[in-house]
Amino acid sequence: MKRIAVGFALGVFSFAAAAAETKTFGKPLTGLKPVSLADVLAKPENGKQIRLEGTIERVCQNKGCWLELKQAGKGVHVTFEAYSFFVPKDSMGKPCVLEGRVVVRDPMPEEVEHKKAEGAAAAAARVSFEATGVEIR
Repeated sequence: MKRIAVGFALGVFSFAAAAAETKTFGKPLTGLKPVSLADVLAKPENGKQIRLEGTIERVCQNKGCWLELKQAGKGVHVTFEAYSFFVPKDSMGKPCVLEGRVVVRDPMPEEVEHKKAEGAAAAAARVSFEATGVEIR
């Protein structure tokens, strides 16, 4: 009986430690089914609400006001809804989950230059993503 109690306590502690490592930003995620970034980029639908999972490849080093998400060799530039939240500048390489909407538009030249000056690689892409919520694990 003692072993069961100790095992249970260790399991609860491990779960709590893992949950404590997840940081959330913006609105809580709603549980949308994850989609493939490759599929989104192949057939982008402006305004479509989706969930993406991947690894943070780059983060704005000025404020943390954007990130670039990578999934299976594909990447997308991610901004945050209404500039209402930021992510930690040291988030590169960490897995994350995002929910929000697909944005399809040609970026303005000055916007591209600004983002490139901040280190963005996908700043000139026609397809981007506006996150309403982010979980970094």
